[in-house]
Amino acid sequence: MTRVILNDDRVIAELHAVSNRSEICDASGKVLGYFVPKSAGPVYYKGIKSPLTSEERERLIREEGPTARPLSEFWEDMQKKHPGEFR
Repeated sequence: MTRVILNDDRVIAELHAVSNRSEICDASGKVLGYFVPKSAGPVYYKGIKSPLTSEERERLIREEGPTARPLSEFWEDMQKKHPGEFR
């Protein structure tokens, strides 16, 4: 994820006043992106569908077992697969 650092106190104050997901627009009204304040809680992507059918998901769980693992292991694997990309 790219991090954008804001230095404009007026913009920062406006964002602090936002309590739910909002569009960020330029002066002409063109949508630049979206802002979800941390106070709004976790972000869920409603309407996003899995590319797998429920039968495929059940088969994977049955054949491969649960694949949950600690986040630290995931990041170690990512660092090995993509050296220099994750710090």
